[in-house]
Formats: sequence, C-alpha cells, structure tokens
Amino acid sequence: MTDTELRVFVYNPTTMTTPAPTPDRRRFIRASAAGAALALSAESYAKVPGANERLGVAFVGCGARAQAHINLILKMAGSHNVVPAGVCDVWDGLEEDYTQTFAGSTTTRRYSQGLYPSAAKCGFSANDSTRVVKDYRRLLDRSDVDIVCIGTPDHWHARQTLDALAAGKDVYVEKPMTRTPAEAIAVTDAAAKYNRVVVVGVQGLADPSWRTAHELIRKGELGHVAQLQAGAFRNDARGQWRFYRTVEQMNPKTVAWDLFLGHRFDVNGVKLAPPPGVLPFDRATFAQWRCRSAFSSGPISDLLIHPATKLLAASGLRFPQRVTGAGGLFLERDGRDVPDVATVIADFGEGAQMLLTATTISGYPLEEVIRGRLANVKFVKGGVHLYRDDPSKAGLMPQRHDKPIEPTERIAVDAPRNETEAMWTHFLECVRKRNRETLCPPDLGAAAVTLLAMGWDAIRLGMTLAWDGDRREARPAGA
Repeated sequence: MTDTELRVFVYNPTTMTTPAPTPDRRRFIRASAAGAALALSAESYAKVPGANERLGVAFVGCGARAQAHINLILKMAGSHNVVPAGVCDVWDGLEEDYTQTFAGSTTTRRYSQGLYPSAAKCGFSANDSTRVVKDYRRLLDRSDVDIVCIGTPDHWHARQTLDALAAGKDVYVEKPMTRTPAEAIAVTDAAAKYNRVVVVGVQGLADPSWRTAHELIRKGELGHVAQLQAGAFRNDARGQWRFYRTVEQMNPKTVAWDLFLGHRFDVNGVKLAPPPGVLPFDRATFAQWRCRSAFSSGPISDLLIHPATKLLAASGLRFPQRVTGAGGLFLERDGRDVPDVATVIADFGEGAQMLLTATTISGYPLEEVIRGRLANVKFVKGGVHLYRDDPSKAGLMPQRHDKPIEPTERIAVDAPRNETEAMWTHFLECVRKRNRETLCPPDLGAAAVTLLAMGWDAIRLGMTLAWDGDRREARPAGA
C-alpha cells in the first residue's frame, strides 16, 4: 500500500496545534472524574445560561432520527425551558400518510421528514428564511441558538460540530461523532478550546448498567479485565436501510445535492465527499446513504458504534493499541458497497481485547460480556449479572450450556423508559452548569470512532493497524 492510499484513512498530525494528551493507563481501573463546573473567563461567563434561562435548540438535519429530538424538545419545553430556535435540511421534505405492506401485513403510517414539515412542527413559517434554512451556517449566526442538534449523515458530523463550537454553541451530535480518527481528534480539541458542552447521541449510555459495571471494575471485583465482547444483529428481507422510503418528491429541484455531498467543505484539508461529477444525484443514495461507503461503513459505523462506546465507558478503556478486522458483502448485493458481515478485534495496551461483530443478515444475538480473571459481567435487560470465576479451578464453567449458567449475583438498575429523553435531560443540565462531563463526552466518542474506523480500514486494506498515541494517527502495524 502506498503512502497516498494510507492518507485517505489516517490522520495527519501536522495540521493540529494542540499537544497530544499523555496516555493515562490508570483510567482503566478508576471511575470517571465527577463533572464539575469549569472555570470560565469573564467573557465566557457572560454567555453561560442561567438555571432558568431559556435555551434555544437548532436542528441541523431533519430526517427520521431528528424527528425524535424535535418531539422531545417540544415535550420538554415547559419543564426544562427549552425551545426550537431553527431548522435546517437540504431537502424540502414531505408530509403524508402512506400504506406499507411487509410480511403479509399492511399498515398505514405517517411520514413527516425534511425542512418544511419540521418547520411547521416547530411553529416556524416556511417563509422565515432566518430560521428555516438549507445552509446550516445561517443558524449559527443567531444569538438565540444556544444548542445545535446535529442529525445529518455521518460525513457531515465533524464539520458541522466544529463550526457550531467555533460559533459558541453547545452540541448534541448523533453517533458516530465523526467518520475518522482525524475528525474525532479535531472535534475533541475544539470542544476543549472553546470550552463547550458536547454529547454524542449514544442514547444507551443513559442506562446505569454501564456505570454499574464500571464501578465493579473500579473496585477490583473482576480482577484483571482481559476480554470484552458485544455485537449487533439485524435481519430484514428488504435489505438493511433499504426500508427507508424513496419518493418522487426527492429530486434535484427539492434536494440541494451540493450541500448534501458537502464536496466544497473539508476538515483539515480532507473533503467531505466527492463532487457531483463523481456522485450525481441519486434518490436511493440520498435516502439510503448508509448503504454507500462514501458516507458510511454500514453496520460498523451505524450499529457497532453503540456497543463499542458502551463497552469503552464500562471498562474505562479508550484508544486501542492495534486493530484488525474481517468481513465483506456476502448476501445483500443490492447495489450497496458496505459489508453485511463484519468483525472488529481491538487489543489495548492495558492488556485487554475487545471483540465486536455484526451482521445485517441474521438476527441471532451475541451476549454482551466483560470477562475478568476473578469474575465476569453480563449485561441483561434491567441490570447486570455477575459470575464469579476461580482461576484455581480450571474449566469451571461448561463450554456448552445445556441450561443457562446461574449468576453469582443479579444487580438490578432502574433503566430510563426513554433513553433519548434521559440523555437530553442530563445534557441540558450539563449545559446550564457548564459541566463538560456529559454521558458521552467527546473523548469517549473519539475513542469509539477511532476503534471502529481502524477496524473498517483494516477490512478494506487487509491489514492490522496500530494506533500511535503520541502522533495521534493510525499506521500499519509494524511500520
């Protein structure tokens, strides 16, 4: 592989000015520091929202996921003094009832996505060109926008987050935080530079189970933690992500294709996407972009990002030492160029290995487990199960289970009914208190992105990659 080929996938540290942080291996066995109010300059303090001051949220990207965020902010307006302040989407949008037939069953559903339906939901006039826009940068100039909620395709996350931070906004960015390690590092550094509050939308971290496991590890209950495993599994005859609607109202007149691609934008000199001459307008690409490697790595970036982030949070691990992967497109040959089977294996300098595997062509799950020398933790609905282990009794647990192994201890947790709402509630509190230790802060988001992006590159390039913590870039292992 040439240096030019490698540069497509790894970060060039010469574009960064912030010194690399010193690796903290003790983090593996200690709890995360409690969030505390940060010291602020007089200028910054003047911009801090008071406990009762109204917070305005601008929504950048108004697809299906964003509708959940909009609905929540409207619901929380009275109790949390928060309101929509603007909407942005590159598509005019559509609102209609439609029927869907699948697996012999026909249902009627309501479809409401895109710019103008979202504006109407938020109470904005379609003619209000200061709040209803296709170019997100216009919303960043508004003084009543305190928070930017980013729900755009993955390739836009870094650029929009960086611009929002530079404009003095706090950010709720959907997962994955970025596409590449280089972008993730840029966002992490910018959040620190501008002293802004950022949360990555891995909503499952609102479940206390992961913090419960972290506390068990911190107390030494598991002994040396050696292995972590989790996965993501889907099985849909239509093809994963192909069930997203394509309608005739998606066309070059209603979609700002240049802005969707972002080919005129970059992060540290790397363009967000190819130009229209390479990727001309295509309705399926627009609506089902997770099937295209120009914008996504499919199950790796969309599905595995959840368990990867949660296992990192539970264990205290962050950046891997080396990563390898395998997989490919084995069945869903419907025009996509992302894998339908993928496995990523990461080794950490702390002496632990993480295995993450996914498929979109089978639904049978893999247990979410953290294995230690003295005990193991399995994550279950409503809590965690602890299984004591004894290294002096080799082969204590059966290799094949005729019946489920009984846990040594069942630890129940009070999980939120709506994880996204719980994430927003905590995030808004962090914004008001200027507490940057959100449920999923940028350093955690960056570690998860790095792990999985290295795994995706390892699959594509057919090699093992190593992480250089000093230079903050991935390299071929052994180079």
